[in-house]
Amino acid sequence: MTLLLALACANPKVDTPVSTVEVCDACGGTCQLDGTDAPSRNHTTADLDYTLSPPMGGDHHPCWADWGVHTEELAPENWVHNLEHGGIVFLYAPAVPAADVEALTTFVETRPGGRAVLSPWSAPMDLPGATVSAVAWARRLQLACVDLDALGSFYDAWIGRGPEDTMMDPPSICTDTGDTGTGDTGAGAR
Repeated sequence: MTLLLALACANPKVDTPVSTVEVCDACGGTCQLDGTDAPSRNHTTADLDYTLSPPMGGDHHPCWADWGVHTEELAPENWVHNLEHGGIVFLYAPAVPAADVEALTTFVETRPGGRAVLSPWSAPMDLPGATVSAVAWARRLQLACVDLDALGSFYDAWIGRGPEDTMMDPPSICTDTGDTGTGDTGAGAR
């Protein structure tokens, strides 16, 4: 009985295998662009355990993150929903210097189309040495530095290419609770 209860309470795994990998020349070669075939995109309120870090799609929370810059780390199950809407999520590790975070902030705030999210990311990225990532639905760029040209090219190539190409704010039910699951008490993650 205990084993059955433990299995019922476990976080569902979201397994998204990588199907394409390309090395790029940004950051002295510590850079990788990869992709996957169409990941699942079911809505769930369960805590999810993504096998990729950062994930580039998969099942996700019904509420997505507010577009824009976030100083508190967002839950991936929320921003993966932004990817489904054709957005691009930019993530940075704690080791990224403050000046580079400021450059990323300005970069995200000035993206045409307004469908960008910036969030800290505390988990190690799949590419060893990577500290910055740009993520779109089924595509991901991982970098060992803040290369705004490479990030801009990724944004231009993948913006609006999610399964639901729509620019919407999260519904009010997602922002009225104050419980974002990220330490924030404002709108955004849930």
